[in-house]
Amino acid sequence: MGFLETIFGKSHIEEVDTRADLENWNDIVYTRKDLDMNDPVQRREYIGSCLQQMEEAARELDSLELEYYDVTSHLRDIEEIDALPEAQRMEINECAQKILDSEQQREKFSRRKSKMTEDEYERMERLAGEAKGGIKKLAEAEDYQKKIKSDLKRLDGEHQAYLYRQEELERTMDSCKKLIIVVAVTLAVIFVVLMVLHIMLRLNVTYGYMVSVLLAALSLTLLFINNSNAEVELKGVNKSISRLIMLQNQVKIRYVNNTNLLDYLCLKFRVNNAKELKSLYGKYLQEVKEREAYEDAQKNLDVNQKDLVYMLRRLRIKDPEIWVHQVEALLSHNEEVEIRHSLNVQRQSLRRRMEYNRDVVAGNAKREIEDMAKLYPEYTQEILDMVSRYEEKYPAF
Repeated sequence: MGFLETIFGKSHIEEVDTRADLENWNDIVYTRKDLDMNDPVQRREYIGSCLQQMEEAARELDSLELEYYDVTSHLRDIEEIDALPEAQRMEINECAQKILDSEQQREKFSRRKSKMTEDEYERMERLAGEAKGGIKKLAEAEDYQKKIKSDLKRLDGEHQAYLYRQEELERTMDSCKKLIIVVAVTLAVIFVVLMVLHIMLRLNVTYGYMVSVLLAALSLTLLFINNSNAEVELKGVNKSISRLIMLQNQVKIRYVNNTNLLDYLCLKFRVNNAKELKSLYGKYLQEVKEREAYEDAQKNLDVNQKDLVYMLRRLRIKDPEIWVHQVEALLSHNEEVEIRHSLNVQRQSLRRRMEYNRDVVAGNAKREIEDMAKLYPEYTQEILDMVSRYEEKYPAF
């Protein structure tokens, strides 16, 4: 059970059609109501579905932990700088002030009509290395979101259709049972009437008995055949409903993870969609070209920036280069608080996604597998074998 033990060791979103759909698509539903555990195909398919959910959660956690580490590293840098001795902090502040003064001088010198604000430029400058990948990832996530929503709507439609057919078949079976009772009662009444005619009026009712029995037999046969056909079809419908629920669960997991990815990317780049990020990145590239014309006159700015990076690196700040683009945070407490808040929001978003994959997706799947092993001890070894093969595939978990 190493896999099970290890994995559990301790915004923007496209508007959905209805609030009910959004809530439903975030739910992971498990049901064994129509599952035949004695059927090896259904049993393995169900356990495999749970393991597949854990696999997807493990892959997502790997990616999230790397991003979480990077954001946490930036926060630690801020704490390290805040904890510096006053002399070292003053030295850094002096260098930061020189950089800020040089930037202000350059702003005056290069006063012109710009296509983007300074805040947008600095933000894109910090994220320039990730912008191309972010555009592609965000566009792919938006396209994938549309496909997932389409799949969920289609699956919801199929599910409702099967549920409607299930009700029809149950009503048919109930009607057949009631009609069988009616036929039996009617036959009994006819027998009593014929018996009375035979005894009281001395009539020959042999043919009456024969016709009554024949009609009753035909009616009962037709009703039995209709009921049997309904039972067979109902079993098939129940199996289809069970498989649809498992498929919906898999698509829901992808929907939630993709939605969280969209939220995080838009939060990270402060945009609403891929089109806006692409436009912003294009403006940034154009702005870079225009600003290159003034770089030669701003050698002092470069020197001061290098000095700041050198000082921060000497103080073992993990990512000193980023402070070149946010020197205001070194001089202004409000700016520092804003950056810290932005990083905390990103980290909270990552933590929510990690908790969802660890506790909801993988956690529910784990509990479902454990519950299956407890409820069906005769299949415990088979379940353990499937988990062991899964551990071989993902030894790190």
